[in-house]
Amino acid sequence: MAHQVESEIDAIGYAYDRGWSDGLPVVPPTRDRIDRMLAAHGVEPGREIGRVPERKRTVTAELAAANAVMAGCTDALFPLVLAAVEAVLDPAFNIVGPSASTGGAAPLVIVHGPVVATLGFNAETAVLGAGNRSNLTLGRALNLVIRNGVGSVPGDLDRATVAHAGRIAYCLPEARCAGWPTQGEELGVPGDRSAVTVFAAEAPHSVADHVNDEPDGLIDSFARVARTTNYAGAAIVFVICPEHRSVFTRAGWTRDTIRDALFERTAATGREIHATGRHDDLEPDERITLTPDRGGIWIVFAGGSAGGHSAIIPSWLGAGRGVGSRPVTCLVSQS
Repeated sequence: MAHQVESEIDAIGYAYDRGWSDGLPVVPPTRDRIDRMLAAHGVEPGREIGRVPERKRTVTAELAAANAVMAGCTDALFPLVLAAVEAVLDPAFNIVGPSASTGGAAPLVIVHGPVVATLGFNAETAVLGAGNRSNLTLGRALNLVIRNGVGSVPGDLDRATVAHAGRIAYCLPEARCAGWPTQGEELGVPGDRSAVTVFAAEAPHSVADHVNDEPDGLIDSFARVARTTNYAGAAIVFVICPEHRSVFTRAGWTRDTIRDALFERTAATGREIHATGRHDDLEPDERITLTPDRGGIWIVFAGGSAGGHSAIIPSWLGAGRGVGSRPVTCLVSQS
């Protein structure tokens, strides 16, 4: 349906009035902008990307393109938007759960493969911060689709108590590091292909360690922070910065060595968990691991070269040991 306004500024105001915006100004989704984005990749407007049965909604490529335009995406980013939307509409992700929960999780888009470089994503300094169009507009486009296509609007179907800024844009491009496989490759993404993984996530928890120059000390620093997060999901993301990665590299540690150490040292007893008000059904001396198995420890290399600042991104609390929402990976179409 076309909406007639006098100017671009009026169009932005109209989007606010209609509730289409996330609170920031949007690029007016004119017919020609939407059509150009679809045509750039040969995508039919009516192509079904996915459904939300609980809300009797269907998300089409045209709807995804309109929200990608509003988010400020370039036409080249549209295949990634489609892949991210496909991922959150996969039943395993269970979009209604994390997008409506009081927990306020946000869809973290992890970007894998050659597209990180070819489309100018930032996987280095301020990787989760401001300043990069690809990072911010991809994450924003997905959130706008969830708002306008899935219907998760704050105060209506979205009941987040506090939420976090990832509800605007949350994107983590994965850096390639010589001698280290990527998390994408561990998830089965071929090295020459690009993909996105969408993960219902809390805000990042900082791990600042400028002292330890050997792996065991660093693992203890990660474990101290991780043990304060949610023992609830199928996976948890450890974002390891270059300074910390170099400590593991010098010691000859592999991804498996890091993962095994984190899995063991983040385990907690029921008594420790009870102190946080969670998992009342645990016996005091019962031991619980951060994720159900070692494969749930995800390691993503990213961040700037200066400073011992890594991060931990836990899953949505409502995930219930991986039952409520699972991360979903989708390949990016090669148009």
